[in-house]
Amino acid sequence: MPQKKQRVDTKNAGIVKRGNYASTLNSITAAGFCPFCEEHLSKHHRRPLIHKSKHWLVTENTWPYEGSRFHFLLITRSHIEATEDMPPAMWANLQKLYRKLVKANNIKGAPLMIRSGETRFTGASVNHLHAHLVTGSPRTTRAKPIKALIGFKKI
Repeated sequence: MPQKKQRVDTKNAGIVKRGNYASTLNSITAAGFCPFCEEHLSKHHRRPLIHKSKHWLVTENTWPYEGSRFHFLLITRSHIEATEDMPPAMWANLQKLYRKLVKANNIKGAPLMIRSGETRFTGASVNHLHAHLVTGSPRTTRAKPIKALIGFKKI
C-alpha cells in the first residue's frame, strides 16, 4: 500500500521556533489533513481572512516571524503544491493581491517568498503552495534581522 503524502513538515517547524507552532503542526499531522486547504484553515489558524479571490486566500500569519511588522500569508484556494501548476490567471491574481496589500498597509519594501515544492528543499512546514509577504522595520544600527528558513545548504 502506498504511503500517504505528508501534509506538514514538523521538522522544519521546529528549526525557527514560533510559539506553539510546532506543537500545533503535530496535532494537525495526527488528524491527517492539510491545514491550508480552505475547508480546514479555520481549525488552527486564528487570524481572519483579509481577502478572498478566485485563486487565493489572504490572512495574517498566526505565527509571524519574530520582528516582522506585517506577515501576510497568501494561500492557494485549490490544493496545489508547486508554482509549475499555477495557471497564468493565478499568477496575475497573486500580483494584484500583493499590490493591494502593499498599498493598503503603506509598505515601503517587503520580500514575497513563495513556498513551492517539497518541504525538504524549501524549509516550508506546510506542503500546500503559499506565499509569505513579510516586512519589518527599516535597517538601523540597532536593528536585528528577521530570520526565516528558506532551505538548506549542503555541508
